[in-house]
Amino acid sequence: MLATASSESVARIELGSWEAFLAEIADRPRRGTERKQDRSRRTERQILNGALRIFARDGISRSKIADIAAEAGISTSTFYEYYKSKEELAYDVPMVYLADFFQLYRDACANTTTARERLLLYLTTSADYAREHAEWARLLYLEIWPSVFVTKTEMRHSIDDYAKVVRILVEDGKSEGWVAPDKSAYETAAFIMGGLNQLIITWLLYRKPRNLTKAGSDIADRVIALLELEASHAA
Repeated sequence: MLATASSESVARIELGSWEAFLAEIADRPRRGTERKQDRSRRTERQILNGALRIFARDGISRSKIADIAAEAGISTSTFYEYYKSKEELAYDVPMVYLADFFQLYRDACANTTTARERLLLYLTTSADYAREHAEWARLLYLEIWPSVFVTKTEMRHSIDDYAKVVRILVEDGKSEGWVAPDKSAYETAAFIMGGLNQLIITWLLYRKPRNLTKAGSDIADRVIALLELEASHAA
């Protein structure tokens, strides 16, 4: 899923304030999961962690609220004080980790100066984060992202942000000269995200490639090389 706004308008709005954009997307998922200030954050964290383990083990459709509550160490009645359904919970779980991922990437970007560096970093960080948080990655990439219902939840904005980063960097790559100026940034971003997501999904399902971090780094280098080659032919 990619945001539908034009890539050119996104670039004009966001490229002038890269730091502000990263701060915004790192905070958006966190705002969504803390929509009620009177909640017990400790109990909510227990529920989120318990749900992640159950969802990763059984899948969303087969998971039972009683199992999630037991895994979280709470009663079923307490669960309903926090969430109306397991589906509502299922969309909150990946948002917590997306907030963490965006913040991690934001911190890592502090020493970068070019879109080329930032795209390489984004792709390698995405693969490595999926490796380190395999249960979360299984939930996001295999169940949440493909869901037709994601557009009706706050999760949609975070997934749009995940892809928007790539599209913005592709647009900036045109200015730097390593992305062909006549190619659609939207299509290029879809090509990049599709390759990365398929790599992660294959690892989740079959544990191939064995070293996801190295494979993520390799595919990032190859993507940049292909974009540079295309740009050289367009020159």
